Amino acid sequence: MAIENDDETSDKCSASDMADALIRSFGWSGARNKAHTHVLRCVDAGQSDSAQFWMNVRNIVDHLMTLGPQDRDLIH
Repeated sequence: MAIENDDETSDKCSASDMADALIRSFGWSGARNKAHTHVLRCVDAGQSDSAQFWMNVRNIVDHLMTLGPQDRDLIH
């Protein structure tokens, strides 16, 4: 998944929607890895707003990973 313009993505998609899309596309650990990769890329590029968006996505994925399977069913 290559995202070229993070500002455009964050304006059109919430962090929780992005977390859900990553989990559905890459599974739990893959979603966390993708979000973390985007955080690092944004920090390296000096894009603090985009880095914050991806940190929020990563935090949501982390939180959802701590829930039990029965709790995950109630999310959507």
